[in-house]
Amino acid sequence: MSTNIISLLCSAVFAISLLGCMEQTGYVTTNESDQVSRLILEKAPAKIRHRVNADLDGKVLLLGYDVKPQKATLGEELEVTWYWECKKSPGAGWQLFTHMVDADEKSRINKDKVGPIRRHFQPEYWRPGLIIKDRQTIKVPTKWGSPTVSLMVGLWKKNERMKIVSGPSDKEGRIKGPTIEVVSPGEESVKVIIPRAPNAPKIDGEFETEDAWKDALVLDDFSHTLTGAQTKFNTATRLMWDDGNLYVAMRAKDEYLQSKYTEHDDELWHEDAFEIFLDPGGDKKHYYEIQINPAGVVFDSYLPRYRKNTNDWSSGVVVKTKIEGTLNDQSGGDTGWTAEIAIPLANLDKGGGVPPKRGDEWKINFFMVNVTADKPVYTAWSPPLRGDFHALDRFGSVVFGPPEAIGKKGQKRDAGPQSDAGTK
Repeated sequence: MSTNIISLLCSAVFAISLLGCMEQTGYVTTNESDQVSRLILEKAPAKIRHRVNADLDGKVLLLGYDVKPQKATLGEELEVTWYWECKKSPGAGWQLFTHMVDADEKSRINKDKVGPIRRHFQPEYWRPGLIIKDRQTIKVPTKWGSPTVSLMVGLWKKNERMKIVSGPSDKEGRIKGPTIEVVSPGEESVKVIIPRAPNAPKIDGEFETEDAWKDALVLDDFSHTLTGAQTKFNTATRLMWDDGNLYVAMRAKDEYLQSKYTEHDDELWHEDAFEIFLDPGGDKKHYYEIQINPAGVVFDSYLPRYRKNTNDWSSGVVVKTKIEGTLNDQSGGDTGWTAEIAIPLANLDKGGGVPPKRGDEWKINFFMVNVTADKPVYTAWSPPLRGDFHALDRFGSVVFGPPEAIGKKGQKRDAGPQSDAGTK
């Protein structure tokens, strides 16, 4: 190691000891000084997995970062290492920040003080020539509620952030770090096979005695969205496909038929409704939401990313429903309702996956909203186990098969921990 680098390291350790006097936790120990000293490098690593080269006011460069694992599991930790190079001394008061940002680009959590560099050797003590290995261990909350977590970094003091001269950044003056897919712990994706339709069914709401549906895939016994537990509100769904359409048929048990919505794209989810979510490309964006109420009214929307609904999109869906009882009349006698649906594949053309071929896999989920005299009950084929119908990591998988590849009844996921979050 060169004399110059040794001198820089000695200066760095001295600065650490000075900073330790100001920390609420007390003086920096010898062990902590040694730990931080090992994070000051003689030269930048030859291999940094993700190169950034962001220039902050000509004073500090973010060379890049390493992050693991490649998917973030709810309730577990991410390890991220930022590599900084000091070109000019930043000056008094400058510190590092890290923001955890959701798929809607909203900052959720600050992790500014996580890691030995953040605790004991902030940029105000950096000197030209230093390469800083800034390690952070960041836990993803169990109730994160977003399909991705992004990390944004930079330098700040008081009410300002250091100007980013070049490199990937957002309008808030933050350097863009990794965006990582969020998954639930220990979850295996449901995977079932959709057979091809022997003949196109007649869309009339009366599918249960029609021969075209007899070998369709059956997904039954929807479960509570938050707990995965069974409820008395049984829903069964049938699926099949051909070159033109994805066919869905549904029967719901319902003793309290209620939905006053009558116009296309009304907010059907507030009352009885059957909801279909389709992610043909499986990329957890470019997905579709189609809802049907007992009167056959349709809500349909294309989402280019998580919860970004564009309701001017039209699915072209053909729907017929049949009510077993009297809609919006709670005098009694209701037993349920059915829906028969043809979704044109040609209209699901954003984000890939269309037209499907044999062996292709889509991500998909189904939900039922049941209004009762007390409160709505929410059930799903693949329960999200949190209050979010758009929990894309919880969608199941369907594989498009030939006529002879008749799928067994959809397997249920194990129930997970209960959340008290709202459903919609």
